[in-house]
Amino acid sequence: WQTVRERLLARRICNLGLRIKGAPIEPYIRQLRRELGAKGLDYTPAFYLTDSWGCPDRVPVIGIPFYLASAPLGRIEKEQTGRLEDVQTIMQLLRHETGHAINYAFRLWEQPGWKEVFGPFSKPYRDVFHPNPWSRRFVRHICSCPYRYTYAQKHPDEDFAETFAVWLTPRSGWRRKYRGWPVIEKLRYVDRLMRKICGQEPRCRRGRLVNPVRELTMPLAEHYRRQAGKYGRTG
Repeated sequence: WQTVRERLLARRICNLGLRIKGAPIEPYIRQLRRELGAKGLDYTPAFYLTDSWGCPDRVPVIGIPFYLASAPLGRIEKEQTGRLEDVQTIMQLLRHETGHAINYAFRLWEQPGWKEVFGPFSKPYRDVFHPNPWSRRFVRHICSCPYRYTYAQKHPDEDFAETFAVWLTPRSGWRRKYRGWPVIEKLRYVDRLMRKICGQEPRCRRGRLVNPVRELTMPLAEHYRRQAGKYGRTG
Protein backbone atom coordinates (compact mmCIF):
# COMPACT_ATOMS: atom_id res chain seq x y z
CA TRP A 1 0.00 0.00 0.00
CA GLN A 2 2.81 2.43 0.80
CA THR A 3 4.15 2.14 -2.76
CA VAL A 4 0.70 2.61 -4.30
CA ARG A 5 0.04 5.55 -1.99
CA GLU A 6 3.26 7.33 -2.93
CA ARG A 7 2.63 6.84 -6.64
CA LEU A 8 -0.86 8.29 -6.37
CA LEU A 9 0.30 11.26 -4.31
CA ALA A 10 2.90 12.07 -6.95
CA ARG A 11 0.42 12.10 -9.84
CA ARG A 12 -1.57 15.08 -11.02
CA ILE A 13 -5.24 14.75 -10.12
CA CYS A 14 -6.33 15.32 -13.72
CA ASN A 15 -4.21 12.34 -14.80
CA LEU A 16 -5.69 9.83 -12.37
CA GLY A 17 -8.25 8.64 -14.93
CA LEU A 18 -11.21 9.33 -12.69
CA ARG A 19 -14.82 9.09 -13.81
CA ILE A 20 -18.19 8.49 -12.20
CA LYS A 21 -19.23 5.51 -14.33
CA GLY A 22 -18.18 2.33 -12.57
CA ALA A 23 -16.83 4.25 -9.57
CA PRO A 24 -17.73 3.60 -5.90
CA ILE A 25 -19.97 6.69 -5.93
CA GLU A 26 -22.15 5.44 -8.80
CA PRO A 27 -24.45 3.17 -6.72
CA TYR A 28 -25.35 6.15 -4.53
CA ILE A 29 -26.33 8.17 -7.60
CA ARG A 30 -28.53 5.29 -8.73
CA GLN A 31 -30.14 5.25 -5.29
CA LEU A 32 -30.79 8.99 -5.59
CA ARG A 33 -32.48 8.46 -8.96
CA ARG A 34 -34.72 5.80 -7.42
CA GLU A 35 -35.70 8.18 -4.63
CA LEU A 36 -36.56 10.93 -7.12
CA GLY A 37 -38.61 8.48 -9.16
CA ALA A 38 -40.46 7.31 -6.07
CA LYS A 39 -41.53 10.92 -5.54
CA GLY A 40 -42.81 11.15 -9.10
CA LEU A 41 -39.92 13.29 -10.35
CA ASP A 42 -38.42 12.32 -13.69
CA TYR A 43 -35.71 14.96 -13.35
CA THR A 44 -32.19 13.93 -12.37
CA PRO A 45 -29.35 16.46 -12.19
CA ALA A 46 -26.03 15.99 -13.93
CA PHE A 47 -22.90 15.20 -11.90
CA TYR A 48 -19.20 15.90 -12.23
CA LEU A 49 -16.04 15.23 -10.26
CA THR A 50 -14.35 18.16 -8.55
CA ASP A 51 -12.48 18.92 -5.32
CA SER A 52 -15.47 19.35 -2.99
CA TRP A 53 -19.22 18.92 -2.69
CA GLY A 54 -21.43 21.59 -4.19
CA CYS A 55 -23.46 23.05 -7.03
CA PRO A 56 -21.98 26.06 -8.81
CA ASP A 57 -24.15 29.13 -8.30
CA ARG A 58 -27.39 28.72 -10.30
CA VAL A 59 -25.92 25.78 -12.24
CA PRO A 60 -27.91 22.51 -11.86
CA VAL A 61 -24.88 20.22 -11.87
CA ILE A 62 -23.69 18.50 -8.69
CA GLY A 63 -20.00 18.45 -7.88
CA ILE A 64 -18.73 15.32 -6.14
CA PRO A 65 -15.29 15.10 -4.50
CA PHE A 66 -12.91 13.18 -6.75
CA TYR A 67 -11.74 10.86 -3.98
CA LEU A 68 -15.19 9.23 -3.92
CA ALA A 69 -14.50 7.91 -7.43
CA SER A 70 -11.69 5.62 -6.24
CA ALA A 71 -11.32 3.38 -3.20
CA PRO A 72 -7.54 4.00 -2.91
CA LEU A 73 -8.11 7.76 -3.12
CA GLY A 74 -10.79 7.47 -0.46
CA ARG A 75 -8.28 5.72 1.76
CA ILE A 76 -5.75 8.50 1.18
CA GLU A 77 -8.42 11.11 1.94
CA LYS A 78 -9.10 9.49 5.30
CA GLU A 79 -5.39 9.23 6.08
CA GLN A 80 -4.78 12.86 5.17
CA THR A 81 -7.85 14.49 6.69
CA GLY A 82 -9.08 12.03 9.28
CA ARG A 83 -12.49 11.73 7.65
CA LEU A 84 -14.31 10.03 4.81
CA GLU A 85 -18.03 10.27 4.16
CA ASP A 86 -20.01 7.20 5.17
CA VAL A 87 -23.11 5.92 3.36
CA GLN A 88 -25.52 8.06 5.37
CA THR A 89 -23.52 11.24 4.84
CA ILE A 90 -23.11 10.65 1.11
CA MET A 91 -26.85 10.25 0.65
CA GLN A 92 -27.59 13.28 2.82
CA LEU A 93 -25.23 15.40 0.73
CA LEU A 94 -26.59 14.07 -2.57
CA ARG A 95 -30.14 14.91 -1.51
CA HIS A 96 -29.08 18.35 -0.30
CA GLU A 97 -27.21 19.17 -3.51
CA THR A 98 -30.14 17.86 -5.54
CA GLY A 99 -32.25 20.46 -3.75
CA HIS A 100 -29.93 23.14 -5.09
CA ALA A 101 -29.87 21.59 -8.55
CA ILE A 102 -33.64 21.35 -8.86
CA ASN A 103 -33.99 24.91 -7.58
CA TYR A 104 -31.60 26.12 -10.27
CA ALA A 105 -32.90 23.88 -13.07
CA PHE A 106 -36.48 25.10 -12.68
CA ARG A 107 -35.63 28.55 -11.26
CA LEU A 108 -37.91 27.73 -8.36
CA TRP A 109 -36.87 30.79 -6.39
CA GLU A 110 -38.98 32.76 -8.90
CA GLN A 111 -42.10 30.73 -8.10
CA PRO A 112 -44.97 32.42 -6.25
CA GLY A 113 -44.53 32.03 -2.52
CA TRP A 114 -40.88 30.92 -2.56
CA LYS A 115 -39.58 34.22 -1.20
CA GLU A 116 -42.32 34.38 1.42
CA VAL A 117 -41.54 30.84 2.61
CA PHE A 118 -37.73 30.79 2.48
CA GLY A 119 -36.67 34.43 2.20
CA PRO A 120 -34.98 36.37 -0.61
CA PHE A 121 -32.80 34.24 -2.88
CA SER A 122 -30.66 37.34 -3.52
CA LYS A 123 -29.69 37.66 0.14
CA PRO A 124 -25.88 38.00 0.47
CA TYR A 125 -24.22 34.63 1.09
CA ARG A 126 -21.86 34.48 4.06
CA ASP A 127 -19.79 31.52 5.20
CA VAL A 128 -20.08 32.52 8.86
CA PHE A 129 -23.55 32.72 10.39
CA HIS A 130 -25.05 32.59 13.86
CA PRO A 131 -27.82 29.98 14.01
CA ASN A 132 -30.36 29.40 16.72
CA PRO A 133 -29.94 25.69 17.61
CA TRP A 134 -33.42 25.55 19.16
CA SER A 135 -35.33 27.08 16.25
CA ARG A 136 -38.29 25.09 14.98
CA ARG A 137 -38.55 27.18 11.83
CA PHE A 138 -35.93 25.08 10.04
CA VAL A 139 -35.44 21.38 9.35
CA ARG A 140 -32.55 19.51 10.93
CA HIS A 141 -30.71 17.46 8.36
CA ILE A 142 -26.99 17.74 7.59
CA CYS A 143 -24.74 17.69 10.63
CA SER A 144 -22.18 20.31 9.61
CA CYS A 145 -19.50 21.20 12.15
CA PRO A 146 -19.35 23.61 13.87
CA TYR A 147 -23.01 24.35 13.21
CA ARG A 148 -24.39 20.87 13.88
CA TYR A 149 -27.91 20.49 12.43
CA THR A 150 -28.55 24.18 11.76
CA TYR A 151 -27.22 24.47 8.18
CA ALA A 152 -30.66 25.40 6.85
CA GLN A 153 -30.33 28.72 8.69
CA LYS A 154 -27.33 29.80 6.62
CA HIS A 155 -29.18 31.22 3.59
CA PRO A 156 -32.60 30.88 1.91
CA ASP A 157 -31.01 28.73 -0.81
CA GLU A 158 -29.62 26.38 1.85
CA ASP A 159 -32.95 26.43 3.67
CA PHE A 160 -34.70 25.23 0.52
CA ALA A 161 -32.04 22.57 -0.19
CA GLU A 162 -32.23 21.19 3.34
CA THR A 163 -36.03 21.21 3.34
CA PHE A 164 -36.06 19.43 -0.02
CA ALA A 165 -33.58 16.84 1.29
CA VAL A 166 -35.80 16.00 4.26
CA TRP A 167 -38.84 15.79 1.95
CA LEU A 168 -36.95 13.44 -0.40
CA THR A 169 -35.48 11.12 2.24
CA PRO A 170 -37.29 7.76 2.27
CA ARG A 171 -39.18 7.06 5.49
CA SER A 172 -38.18 10.42 6.96
CA GLY A 173 -41.66 10.75 8.46
CA TRP A 174 -41.50 14.51 8.05
CA ARG A 175 -45.23 14.99 8.55
CA ARG A 176 -45.04 13.31 11.94
CA LYS A 177 -41.57 14.51 12.98
CA TYR A 178 -42.26 18.18 12.30
CA ARG A 179 -45.94 18.25 13.24
CA GLY A 180 -46.64 21.41 15.21
CA TRP A 181 -43.39 23.07 14.14
CA PRO A 182 -43.56 26.22 11.97
CA VAL A 183 -41.19 24.51 9.48
CA ILE A 184 -43.97 22.09 8.50
CA GLU A 185 -45.30 24.83 6.21
CA LYS A 186 -41.99 24.83 4.32
CA LEU A 187 -42.18 21.08 3.86
CA ARG A 188 -45.77 21.31 2.65
CA TYR A 189 -44.76 24.05 0.23
CA VAL A 190 -41.97 21.86 -1.19
CA ASP A 191 -44.43 18.97 -1.49
CA ARG A 192 -46.85 21.14 -3.49
CA LEU A 193 -44.06 22.63 -5.59
CA MET A 194 -42.65 19.23 -6.57
CA ARG A 195 -46.10 18.08 -7.65
CA LYS A 196 -46.42 21.23 -9.73
CA ILE A 197 -43.19 20.74 -11.69
CA CYS A 198 -43.74 17.03 -12.39
CA GLY A 199 -43.52 16.57 -16.14
CA GLN A 200 -42.12 20.05 -16.79
CA GLU A 201 -38.92 20.62 -18.73
CA PRO A 202 -36.04 22.26 -16.83
CA ARG A 203 -35.34 25.86 -17.77
CA CYS A 204 -31.61 25.38 -17.25
CA ARG A 205 -29.48 22.27 -17.69
CA ARG A 206 -25.85 23.34 -17.82
CA GLY A 207 -23.47 26.13 -16.89
CA ARG A 208 -19.92 26.90 -15.91
CA LEU A 209 -18.41 24.27 -13.64
CA VAL A 210 -16.12 25.05 -10.72
CA ASN A 211 -12.82 23.14 -10.60
CA PRO A 212 -13.78 20.13 -12.74
CA VAL A 213 -11.34 17.27 -12.26
CA ARG A 214 -9.85 17.78 -15.73
CA GLU A 215 -8.62 21.19 -14.56
CA LEU A 216 -7.09 19.97 -11.30
CA THR A 217 -3.53 19.94 -12.57
CA MET A 218 -1.73 19.88 -9.22
CA PRO A 219 -0.24 16.66 -7.83
CA LEU A 220 -2.41 14.94 -5.26
CA ALA A 221 0.19 15.58 -2.56
CA GLU A 222 0.06 19.32 -3.28
CA HIS A 223 -3.73 19.25 -3.00
CA TYR A 224 -3.44 17.89 0.52
CA ARG A 225 -0.69 20.33 1.45
CA ARG A 226 -3.02 23.16 0.47
CA GLN A 227 -5.88 21.58 2.37
CA ALA A 228 -3.72 21.30 5.47
CA GLY A 229 -2.74 24.95 5.18
CA LYS A 230 -6.33 26.04 4.65
CA TYR A 231 -7.71 24.16 7.64
CA GLY A 232 -4.68 24.39 9.88
CA ARG A 233 -3.80 20.71 9.86
CA THR A 234 -0.23 19.66 10.41
CA GLY A 235 -0.49 15.87 10.29
